[in-house]
Parts: sequence; C-alpha cells; structure tokens
Amino acid sequence: MDLFHTTDTDGISILNPDLTAMRELIASLDTAGVNEADHPDVSLVHDPSGWSISLYPNGVAALENLDDEAEPRYLPKLTRSEALKLWVALSQGDLTHIRRHPWREEV
Repeated sequence: MDLFHTTDTDGISILNPDLTAMRELIASLDTAGVNEADHPDVSLVHDPSGWSISLYPNGVAALENLDDEAEPRYLPKLTRSEALKLWVALSQGDLTHIRRHPWREEV
C-alpha cells in the first residue's frame, strides 16, 4: 500500500485514512464557518509521488505536485462524490486516472 495522508481545515493530518474518514473529511467542507477556517480546504497527498489534491468548499479541486514548482491545475464544479473518487485514485497512486480529467490552468 502506498503511503498517503490527508489534512483538514485545522491543519491536522491523518496517515492512510480509510474511505469513511476521507468521506467525512470531504463532508466537512459543507459545515458552517468552514470559510473562516485558517485553511478553508482539505487535501490528500500521495507521499511517494508528491502529488496533492486540495478540495475547497466551492467545489474547486486543485492538483499540484509538492515536489515540483509547476503551477497547480484546477477542476471547478466538482461534486463531493467526484472528489472522493479522485482522492481514492490519488491514494492508490493512479495518476493516469487523475490526469484524464479536464484540469485547467485557472479556476
């Protein structure tokens, strides 16, 4: 199994969370006051590759490589269900699946 971790809006990380924990973390984007949090996004990082997908309350996902200086790419209007599928793919290191989506240079 690949090593991966999530980070919540308070900056707390969970190592290799299960599907339920990922679903709950994504659902936390719909809680009151999330936009006032220090970090109004949640993210999953695939540690071996350095790829990360951050999710925002407005349905935008940002894909970036934390080991690379390339600009992030964005997917707008992502449902929570679609976001979970992307996170699962990233947790498994399935970058081919992730790259099939129409990522944009701007939101």
